[in-house]
Amino acid sequence: MQPRHAVLAMTLSAALALAGVVFQAVASTPLVERAGGAVPVRWWGAVSASPSSGPATAACNKMTAGDVAWVTLNDEGDIHQQVESYPSGTTGIVPVFEYNCVPKKTNIVTVFALDGETVYTDKEALQASNSSSFYGYPLSTTDDSPLGEGEWSVEFYNNKTLLTSGIVIVGDAEGSDRVTVVGTVKDAKTKKGIKGALILVLNPDVTVQDFVDGGQKDEDVFTAAKTDGKGQFELEAPLARNAAYSIIIVAKGYQPIAQDGLEITDDDPNPLELTITLTK
Repeated sequence: MQPRHAVLAMTLSAALALAGVVFQAVASTPLVERAGGAVPVRWWGAVSASPSSGPATAACNKMTAGDVAWVTLNDEGDIHQQVESYPSGTTGIVPVFEYNCVPKKTNIVTVFALDGETVYTDKEALQASNSSSFYGYPLSTTDDSPLGEGEWSVEFYNNKTLLTSGIVIVGDAEGSDRVTVVGTVKDAKTKKGIKGALILVLNPDVTVQDFVDGGQKDEDVFTAAKTDGKGQFELEAPLARNAAYSIIIVAKGYQPIAQDGLEITDDDPNPLELTITLTK
């Protein structure tokens, strides 16, 4: 499994027309590990009882997943409570999601990232089941030292199909100066989402013209994203407040957009949602 975090290396003409895309995986490997096994727990609100499955359903053909919840565990390894963030000094984080059932040949791939940089991945085969339940993945450091502070994200896949994802702050959530950017790229005429659009954000000191004149170097790219079937995206790394970024949006069959001076102020919400329209 390649790390989720990637830089989109793009070949652009002077008019910023899309010519090609290459995904390059870049990741570091801090000392983190899984803190125990899967957490197939029955969960009532913020407190869990012992592991249990939900009611039986018809034969399972497709696994679907609910939103990710972040929780803490008690000494027995059961869910203690749901949290909105983790304090400084936290040695472990636990994302959990509910699923409907488990088809045959299901492999859950879990990808953790810190501030957009993939730090840990794992793959686990699940036993087929027609019952609903919960799946969780406790993550901790190998030496019980505190986890790095910042924005942690997790993505759960069934093989290569994304099931669900979530983000959480470790450290001072109120004082965080990093903002998650999500949004939708739409057709200006039909208002429908555009699949496969590429959003490229350059380093704060790099303008669009600098990027083009400099040969579109990978090191000039701060973060990027690609829209899904509904035209929705989430930038792989959060953006700093009060810093000016340049942004490029391209999609096959549409006129590209390139703009300097994208700035997130102290008054902007987190996450920040953008709506981008492209014309043919």
